[in-house]
Amino acid sequence: MTTQKIEVLKSCILKNHMDNLQFKIDEVLSICDSEIEELMLLQLFDYFQNYGKVKTQDMSRFSEVEFIEEEICLGDPDSPITENEKTRLENKIKKYNYRFDRGFYYKNIGFKVKLNFSEPLSLSSIAGNPIIDNIITREFAIYPQSEVTIAKTNYRIDIAIILNREQNEKIIDTRKIALECDGYDYHSSAIQKMNDDKRTRKLKINGWKDVFRYSGKEIYQVRDIGEVHYKFEEIITMLMI
Repeated sequence: MTTQKIEVLKSCILKNHMDNLQFKIDEVLSICDSEIEELMLLQLFDYFQNYGKVKTQDMSRFSEVEFIEEEICLGDPDSPITENEKTRLENKIKKYNYRFDRGFYYKNIGFKVKLNFSEPLSLSSIAGNPIIDNIITREFAIYPQSEVTIAKTNYRIDIAIILNREQNEKIIDTRKIALECDGYDYHSSAIQKMNDDKRTRKLKINGWKDVFRYSGKEIYQVRDIGEVHYKFEEIITMLMI
């Protein structure tokens, strides 16, 4: 049933958005570790595509979603890598089925969206034009199975949402939120919940603004595409604060 729901949601999205979307969405979804992660990622994609339209009827509030493509070269003499790093990248390329073209490996690994309107700060400015110097733009990047290392331990976040605030084309602030899709089989016992709590604390201590956990039931029980937005309002609000 979950697979069927994913295909229905995907077909609804494909009807309304850009050409060549099927291939790019499939590449990003292939990184997910479970069907509920795929469903959550598709819900997020639709949310960002429709946020301005749903909330304000402003058709230009968000720009179109752009996909993030990673490029990997294993044999660049100008940027040599260690054997350990090469092995890690080779495993990643094999696991996620990267495309190969003219010496490089490619794959769409996430998507991003930048606000079309800006966030003005104070009208006072130390340097130059206050209108230009105090304009902040915001860009959201979404990555499934995002890799992080904390105290030499590697973790994978089911879905990472990263907000970069930029001023004069320079990043002045980065805010990160982790979404964890907690299926019943791996997150229901007392020991599993204790480990989840430890992981949440480690992420927060190491720069993640918050960790939102969603059960498989909560992700799955959406009756139609019009209902996928409610759960993400709290996430966006948290990132904006």
